[in-house]
Amino acid sequence: MKHIGIVVPTFHVPSETFVVTEINALVRAGHKVSVITFENSDESSNIDKSVNVIVVKRSLPEAAKVAAAHPFKFLKTAFIASKFKSISTTSLLGFGANIAAIIKLHKISHIHCHFMHAPLAYAIAGSKMAGVSVSSIGHGHDVYVNYSDLKVKLSLCDFSVAVCEGMVEKLNEYKVGKVELLHCGVDFSLFNCAPNRLSESVKLLFVGRLVEKKGLQFLFPAIKALNNKYPISLDIVGDGPLLNDLKFLCENLGIEHNVRFLGRKTPFWLSKNTCNYSALVAPFCVSRNGDRDTGPVVLKEAMASGIPVLTTELMGTKEIINDAVGYKCEPASISGLEKILREFCELSPYERYTKGVNAKRLAATKFNANSQAKKLSQWVQKAQG
Repeated sequence: MKHIGIVVPTFHVPSETFVVTEINALVRAGHKVSVITFENSDESSNIDKSVNVIVVKRSLPEAAKVAAAHPFKFLKTAFIASKFKSISTTSLLGFGANIAAIIKLHKISHIHCHFMHAPLAYAIAGSKMAGVSVSSIGHGHDVYVNYSDLKVKLSLCDFSVAVCEGMVEKLNEYKVGKVELLHCGVDFSLFNCAPNRLSESVKLLFVGRLVEKKGLQFLFPAIKALNNKYPISLDIVGDGPLLNDLKFLCENLGIEHNVRFLGRKTPFWLSKNTCNYSALVAPFCVSRNGDRDTGPVVLKEAMASGIPVLTTELMGTKEIINDAVGYKCEPASISGLEKILREFCELSPYERYTKGVNAKRLAATKFNANSQAKKLSQWVQKAQG
Protein backbone atom coordinates (compact mmCIF):
# COMPACT_ATOMS: atom_id res chain seq x y z
CA MET A 1 0.00 0.00 0.00
CA LYS A 2 1.31 3.44 -0.91
CA HIS A 3 2.50 5.92 1.70
CA ILE A 4 0.21 8.92 1.13
CA GLY A 5 1.23 12.50 1.86
CA ILE A 6 -1.85 14.61 2.57
CA VAL A 7 -1.13 18.26 1.72
CA VAL A 8 -3.21 20.94 3.49
CA PRO A 9 -2.59 24.70 3.85
CA THR A 10 -3.02 24.61 7.65
CA PHE A 11 -3.33 21.63 9.98
CA HIS A 12 -5.59 21.23 11.57
CA VAL A 13 -8.53 23.60 11.06
CA PRO A 14 -11.45 22.77 13.41
CA SER A 15 -14.04 23.48 10.70
CA GLU A 16 -12.26 21.07 8.31
CA THR A 17 -12.99 17.83 10.17
CA PHE A 18 -13.26 16.04 6.82
CA VAL A 19 -9.45 16.10 6.49
CA VAL A 20 -8.82 14.25 9.77
CA THR A 21 -11.72 11.89 9.05
CA GLU A 22 -10.23 10.98 5.66
CA ILE A 23 -6.73 10.52 7.10
CA ASN A 24 -7.95 8.15 9.80
CA ALA A 25 -10.02 6.19 7.29
CA LEU A 26 -7.02 5.85 4.94
CA VAL A 27 -4.96 4.50 7.87
CA ARG A 28 -7.70 1.96 8.58
CA ALA A 29 -7.64 1.05 4.88
CA GLY A 30 -3.99 0.05 5.28
CA HIS A 31 -2.07 3.14 4.17
CA LYS A 32 0.73 4.88 5.98
CA VAL A 33 -0.21 8.58 5.99
CA SER A 34 1.77 11.75 6.64
CA VAL A 35 0.44 15.30 6.73
CA ILE A 36 2.41 17.94 4.81
CA THR A 37 1.31 21.45 5.83
CA PHE A 38 2.46 25.03 5.51
CA GLU A 39 1.27 25.91 9.02
CA ASN A 40 0.85 23.61 12.02
CA SER A 41 -1.83 25.08 14.29
CA ASP A 42 -0.82 22.74 17.14
CA GLU A 43 -4.50 22.26 17.98
CA SER A 44 -5.44 18.85 19.34
CA SER A 45 -7.36 16.48 17.11
CA ASN A 46 -8.39 12.85 17.08
CA ILE A 47 -5.88 12.00 14.34
CA ASP A 48 -4.36 8.50 14.37
CA LYS A 49 -1.15 8.43 16.41
CA SER A 50 0.82 6.89 13.53
CA VAL A 51 0.44 10.04 11.40
CA ASN A 52 3.38 12.47 11.17
CA VAL A 53 2.73 16.20 10.67
CA ILE A 54 5.50 17.86 8.64
CA VAL A 55 5.79 21.62 8.02
CA VAL A 56 6.90 22.86 4.59
CA LYS A 57 9.29 25.79 4.27
CA ARG A 58 10.48 27.63 1.19
CA SER A 59 14.06 26.55 0.60
CA LEU A 60 16.14 27.85 -2.30
CA PRO A 61 19.22 25.93 -1.07
CA GLU A 62 17.08 22.78 -1.15
CA ALA A 63 16.11 23.67 -4.71
CA ALA A 64 19.79 23.91 -5.60
CA LYS A 65 20.43 20.47 -4.09
CA VAL A 66 17.58 18.94 -6.08
CA ALA A 67 18.82 20.65 -9.24
CA ALA A 68 22.30 19.20 -8.71
CA ALA A 69 21.09 15.69 -7.82
CA HIS A 70 18.30 15.40 -10.39
CA PRO A 71 18.92 17.98 -13.11
CA PHE A 72 16.47 16.50 -15.64
CA LYS A 73 13.57 16.36 -13.19
CA PHE A 74 14.41 19.84 -11.93
CA LEU A 75 14.45 21.33 -15.43
CA LYS A 76 11.20 19.54 -16.25
CA THR A 77 9.62 20.97 -13.09
CA ALA A 78 10.94 24.44 -13.91
CA PHE A 79 9.23 24.20 -17.29
CA ILE A 80 5.99 23.12 -15.58
CA ALA A 81 6.33 26.00 -13.08
CA SER A 82 6.55 28.49 -15.93
CA LYS A 83 2.97 27.59 -16.91
CA PHE A 84 1.60 29.09 -13.69
CA LYS A 85 0.59 32.75 -13.89
CA SER A 86 -0.41 33.43 -10.27
CA ILE A 87 2.74 32.11 -8.53
CA SER A 88 6.34 32.93 -9.34
CA THR A 89 8.60 30.21 -10.67
CA THR A 90 11.08 30.94 -7.87
CA SER A 91 8.42 30.38 -5.21
CA LEU A 92 7.20 27.18 -6.86
CA LEU A 93 10.70 25.75 -7.10
CA GLY A 94 11.61 26.79 -3.54
CA PHE A 95 8.58 25.26 -1.86
CA GLY A 96 8.41 22.41 -4.37
CA ALA A 97 11.99 21.38 -3.63
CA ASN A 98 11.27 21.26 0.09
CA ILE A 99 8.21 19.08 -0.55
CA ALA A 100 10.31 16.85 -2.80
CA ALA A 101 12.89 16.49 -0.03
CA ILE A 102 10.12 15.56 2.42
CA ILE A 103 8.78 12.99 -0.05
CA LYS A 104 12.21 11.41 -0.42
CA LEU A 105 13.10 11.50 3.28
CA HIS A 106 9.82 9.91 4.42
CA LYS A 107 9.48 7.59 1.41
CA ILE A 108 6.09 9.01 0.42
CA SER A 109 4.77 7.50 -2.80
CA HIS A 110 1.65 9.60 -3.52
CA ILE A 111 0.66 13.21 -2.79
CA HIS A 112 -3.02 14.06 -2.23
CA CYS A 113 -3.78 17.77 -1.81
CA HIS A 114 -6.90 19.14 -0.12
CA PHE A 115 -8.03 22.39 -1.76
CA MET A 116 -6.97 23.47 -5.23
CA HIS A 117 -5.42 26.89 -4.61
CA ALA A 118 -1.71 27.74 -4.14
CA PRO A 119 -0.63 24.72 -2.02
CA LEU A 120 -1.71 22.42 -4.86
CA ALA A 121 0.72 24.16 -7.20
CA TYR A 122 3.54 23.58 -4.69
CA ALA A 123 2.43 19.97 -4.20
CA ILE A 124 2.50 19.40 -7.97
CA ALA A 125 6.00 20.89 -8.22
CA GLY A 126 7.24 18.73 -5.34
CA SER A 127 5.69 15.55 -6.70
CA LYS A 128 7.17 16.12 -10.17
CA MET A 129 10.65 16.69 -8.70
CA ALA A 130 10.33 13.56 -6.58
CA GLY A 131 8.77 11.46 -9.34
CA VAL A 132 5.61 10.44 -7.47
CA SER A 133 1.93 10.60 -8.42
CA VAL A 134 -0.28 13.49 -7.29
CA SER A 135 -3.99 14.11 -6.87
CA SER A 136 -6.20 16.88 -5.53
CA ILE A 137 -9.64 17.45 -4.05
CA GLY A 138 -11.76 20.60 -4.36
CA HIS A 139 -14.07 21.92 -1.68
CA GLY A 140 -15.66 25.22 -2.76
CA HIS A 141 -13.78 28.50 -2.44
CA ASP A 142 -10.84 26.98 -4.32
CA VAL A 143 -13.08 26.05 -7.27
CA TYR A 144 -15.56 28.92 -7.41
CA VAL A 145 -13.67 31.96 -6.06
CA ASN A 146 -9.88 31.52 -5.88
CA TYR A 147 -9.44 29.38 -8.99
CA SER A 148 -6.24 30.86 -10.45
CA ASP A 149 -4.39 28.44 -12.76
CA LEU A 150 -6.98 25.76 -12.06
CA LYS A 151 -6.87 24.39 -15.61
CA VAL A 152 -3.10 23.93 -15.36
CA LYS A 153 -3.41 22.22 -11.99
CA LEU A 154 -6.09 19.81 -13.21
CA SER A 155 -3.99 18.92 -16.24
CA LEU A 156 -0.97 18.04 -14.07
CA CYS A 157 -2.78 15.86 -11.50
CA ASP A 158 -3.09 12.11 -12.04
CA PHE A 159 -6.69 12.57 -10.93
CA SER A 160 -8.79 15.21 -9.17
CA VAL A 161 -11.69 14.65 -6.81
CA ALA A 162 -14.96 16.60 -6.74
CA VAL A 163 -17.18 16.33 -3.66
CA CYS A 164 -20.50 16.67 -5.50
CA GLU A 165 -21.97 16.26 -8.97
CA GLY A 166 -22.17 20.02 -9.53
CA MET A 167 -18.44 20.29 -8.93
CA VAL A 168 -17.76 17.40 -11.33
CA GLU A 169 -19.57 19.39 -14.02
CA LYS A 170 -17.64 22.54 -13.13
CA LEU A 171 -14.21 20.86 -13.27
CA ASN A 172 -15.06 19.03 -16.48
CA GLU A 173 -15.69 22.40 -18.13
CA TYR A 174 -11.89 22.81 -18.26
CA LYS A 175 -11.70 19.69 -20.45
CA VAL A 176 -8.40 18.52 -18.95
CA GLY A 177 -7.40 15.82 -16.48
CA LYS A 178 -9.38 13.02 -14.91
CA VAL A 179 -12.16 13.99 -12.47
CA GLU A 180 -13.65 11.55 -9.96
CA LEU A 181 -16.70 12.01 -7.72
CA LEU A 182 -16.29 11.22 -4.03
CA HIS A 183 -18.52 12.53 -1.26
CA CYS A 184 -16.71 13.32 1.98
CA GLY A 185 -17.51 10.65 4.56
CA VAL A 186 -18.44 10.48 8.22
CA ASP A 187 -16.54 8.67 10.96
CA PHE A 188 -19.22 6.36 12.39
CA SER A 189 -16.96 5.39 15.27
CA LEU A 190 -17.35 9.01 16.43
CA PHE A 191 -20.91 9.82 15.34
CA ASN A 192 -22.58 6.68 16.66
CA CYS A 193 -25.52 7.89 18.77
CA ALA A 194 -28.93 6.33 18.18
CA PRO A 195 -31.94 8.56 17.36
CA ASN A 196 -33.51 9.32 20.71
CA ARG A 197 -35.49 12.57 20.62
CA LEU A 198 -39.27 12.28 21.05
CA SER A 199 -40.31 15.76 22.14
CA GLU A 200 -42.99 18.29 21.23
CA SER A 201 -40.51 21.18 21.40
CA VAL A 202 -38.44 22.13 18.35
CA LYS A 203 -34.80 22.56 19.26
CA LEU A 204 -32.64 23.29 16.21
CA LEU A 205 -28.86 23.12 15.79
CA PHE A 206 -26.66 25.10 13.41
CA VAL A 207 -22.97 24.20 12.99
CA GLY A 208 -20.53 26.20 10.91
CA ARG A 209 -18.47 29.31 10.36
CA LEU A 210 -20.41 32.54 10.81
CA VAL A 211 -19.96 33.79 7.27
CA GLU A 212 -22.28 34.96 4.51
CA LYS A 213 -22.58 31.66 2.63
CA LYS A 214 -24.04 29.87 5.68
CA GLY A 215 -27.28 31.85 5.25
CA LEU A 216 -28.18 32.71 8.87
CA GLN A 217 -29.23 36.18 7.69
CA PHE A 218 -32.17 34.47 5.95
CA LEU A 219 -32.93 32.00 8.73
CA PHE A 220 -33.41 34.53 11.53
CA PRO A 221 -36.31 36.41 9.84
CA ALA A 222 -37.97 33.05 9.10
CA ILE A 223 -37.79 32.11 12.80
CA LYS A 224 -39.20 35.54 13.67
CA ALA A 225 -42.18 35.02 11.35
CA LEU A 226 -43.07 31.72 13.08
CA ASN A 227 -42.18 32.70 16.62
CA ASN A 228 -45.69 33.36 17.91
CA LYS A 229 -47.18 30.06 16.76
CA TYR A 230 -44.14 27.78 16.94
CA PRO A 231 -41.66 28.60 19.71
CA ILE A 232 -38.42 27.50 18.06
CA SER A 233 -35.07 27.48 19.82
CA LEU A 234 -31.79 27.55 17.92
CA ASP A 235 -28.29 26.77 19.16
CA ILE A 236 -25.46 28.09 16.98
CA VAL A 237 -22.13 26.27 17.17
CA GLY A 238 -19.25 28.10 15.54
CA ASP A 239 -17.68 31.51 15.28
CA GLY A 240 -16.58 33.85 12.53
CA PRO A 241 -16.50 37.43 11.28
CA LEU A 242 -20.29 37.88 11.28
CA LEU A 243 -20.75 37.00 14.96
CA ASN A 244 -21.54 40.53 16.18
CA ASP A 245 -23.68 41.34 13.13
CA LEU A 246 -25.75 38.20 13.67
CA LYS A 247 -26.20 38.94 17.37
CA PHE A 248 -27.39 42.43 16.47
CA LEU A 249 -29.81 40.99 13.89
CA CYS A 250 -31.28 38.68 16.54
CA GLU A 251 -31.80 41.61 18.90
CA ASN A 252 -33.27 43.75 16.13
CA LEU A 253 -35.77 40.98 15.26
CA GLY A 254 -36.60 40.35 18.92
CA ILE A 255 -35.54 36.68 18.85
CA GLU A 256 -32.45 36.95 21.07
CA HIS A 257 -34.16 34.69 23.63
CA ASN A 258 -34.69 32.01 20.98
CA VAL A 259 -31.09 31.92 19.76
CA ARG A 260 -27.98 30.92 21.70
CA PHE A 261 -24.46 31.45 20.35
CA LEU A 262 -22.39 28.62 21.84
CA GLY A 263 -19.07 29.35 20.12
CA ARG A 264 -16.77 26.67 18.75
CA LYS A 265 -17.20 23.09 19.91
CA THR A 266 -15.03 20.05 19.33
CA PRO A 267 -16.03 17.16 17.04
CA PHE A 268 -16.32 15.09 20.24
CA TRP A 269 -18.90 17.55 21.67
CA LEU A 270 -20.86 17.42 18.42
CA SER A 271 -20.77 13.63 18.29
CA LYS A 272 -22.25 13.40 21.80
CA ASN A 273 -24.76 16.28 21.67
CA THR A 274 -26.14 16.47 18.12
CA CYS A 275 -28.59 13.64 18.77
CA ASN A 276 -30.28 15.75 21.48
CA TYR A 277 -31.64 18.22 18.93
CA SER A 278 -34.81 18.01 16.84
CA ALA A 279 -32.98 18.77 13.58
CA LEU A 280 -29.94 20.40 12.04
CA VAL A 281 -30.72 23.59 10.11
CA ALA A 282 -28.29 24.62 7.36
CA PRO A 283 -29.63 27.56 5.29
CA PHE A 284 -26.76 27.62 2.76
CA CYS A 285 -26.62 30.24 0.02
CA VAL A 286 -24.16 31.59 -2.54
CA SER A 287 -22.20 34.55 -1.18
CA ARG A 288 -21.72 37.74 -3.19
CA ASN A 289 -18.20 36.69 -4.22
CA GLY A 290 -19.46 33.33 -5.50
CA ASP A 291 -18.33 31.23 -2.53
CA ARG A 292 -20.60 28.35 -1.52
CA ASP A 293 -20.75 25.06 0.35
CA THR A 294 -20.47 22.09 -1.97
CA GLY A 295 -20.84 18.78 -0.12
CA PRO A 296 -21.27 19.80 3.50
CA VAL A 297 -20.03 17.17 5.95
CA VAL A 298 -22.07 18.75 8.74
CA LEU A 299 -25.27 17.47 7.09
CA LYS A 300 -23.92 13.93 7.04
CA GLU A 301 -22.72 14.13 10.64
CA ALA A 302 -26.19 15.22 11.72
CA MET A 303 -27.73 12.35 9.77
CA ALA A 304 -25.25 9.93 11.33
CA SER A 305 -26.41 11.25 14.72
CA GLY A 306 -29.97 10.32 13.82
CA ILE A 307 -31.58 13.73 13.36
CA PRO A 308 -33.34 15.23 10.30
CA VAL A 309 -31.84 18.07 8.25
CA LEU A 310 -33.46 21.32 7.09
CA THR A 311 -31.41 22.93 4.34
CA THR A 312 -31.44 24.52 0.89
CA GLU A 313 -31.17 23.08 -2.63
CA LEU A 314 -27.57 24.10 -3.20
CA MET A 315 -24.80 22.02 -4.78
CA GLY A 316 -24.22 18.73 -2.93
CA THR A 317 -27.17 19.11 -0.55
CA LYS A 318 -29.37 17.87 -3.39
CA GLU A 319 -27.39 14.60 -3.38
CA ILE A 320 -27.45 14.25 0.41
CA ILE A 321 -30.96 15.20 1.59
CA ASN A 322 -34.22 13.72 0.35
CA ASP A 323 -37.80 13.96 1.63
CA ALA A 324 -37.39 10.90 3.84
CA VAL A 325 -34.66 12.53 5.94
CA GLY A 326 -35.53 16.24 5.92
CA TYR A 327 -36.62 19.26 3.92
CA LYS A 328 -35.04 21.55 1.31
CA CYS A 329 -35.96 24.96 -0.07
CA GLU A 330 -34.49 27.52 -2.47
CA PRO A 331 -31.29 29.21 -1.27
CA ALA A 332 -31.46 32.79 0.06
CA SER A 333 -35.24 32.51 0.54
CA ILE A 334 -36.78 33.67 3.81
CA SER A 335 -40.22 32.47 2.70
CA GLY A 336 -38.77 29.11 1.68
CA LEU A 337 -37.09 28.63 5.05
CA GLU A 338 -40.28 29.71 6.80
CA LYS A 339 -42.22 27.08 4.82
CA ILE A 340 -39.93 24.14 5.64
CA LEU A 341 -39.67 25.23 9.28
CA ARG A 342 -43.47 25.31 9.52
CA GLU A 343 -43.78 21.89 7.90
CA PHE A 344 -41.22 20.47 10.29
CA CYS A 345 -42.88 22.02 13.33
CA GLU A 346 -46.22 20.49 12.32
CA LEU A 347 -44.81 16.97 12.25
CA SER A 348 -45.54 14.76 15.22
CA PRO A 349 -42.57 13.82 17.43
CA TYR A 350 -42.75 10.30 16.00
CA GLU A 351 -42.63 11.59 12.41
CA ARG A 352 -39.52 13.63 13.25
CA TYR A 353 -38.00 10.58 14.91
CA THR A 354 -38.71 8.48 11.81
CA LYS A 355 -36.93 11.01 9.60
CA GLY A 356 -33.96 10.78 11.96
CA VAL A 357 -33.90 6.99 11.70
CA ASN A 358 -34.03 7.26 7.91
CA ALA A 359 -31.23 9.83 7.99
CA LYS A 360 -28.93 7.58 10.00
CA ARG A 361 -29.60 4.64 7.68
CA LEU A 362 -28.93 6.73 4.55
CA ALA A 363 -25.70 8.19 5.96
CA ALA A 364 -24.42 4.73 6.87
CA THR A 365 -25.18 3.45 3.37
CA LYS A 366 -23.82 6.33 1.28
CA PHE A 367 -21.43 8.41 3.39
CA ASN A 368 -19.35 6.08 5.55
CA ALA A 369 -15.76 7.40 5.65
CA ASN A 370 -14.30 3.89 5.55
CA SER A 371 -16.09 3.09 2.29
CA GLN A 372 -15.10 6.43 0.78
CA ALA A 373 -11.45 5.87 1.78
CA LYS A 374 -11.42 2.51 0.01
CA LYS A 375 -12.51 4.20 -3.23
CA LEU A 376 -9.81 6.85 -2.85
CA SER A 377 -7.28 4.14 -2.03
CA GLN A 378 -8.05 2.32 -5.29
CA TRP A 379 -7.46 5.48 -7.33
CA VAL A 380 -4.22 6.22 -5.46
CA GLN A 381 -2.91 2.69 -5.98
CA LYS A 382 -3.56 2.90 -9.72
CA ALA A 383 -1.88 6.32 -10.14
CA GLN A 384 1.54 6.19 -11.74
CA GLY A 385 4.13 8.83 -10.83
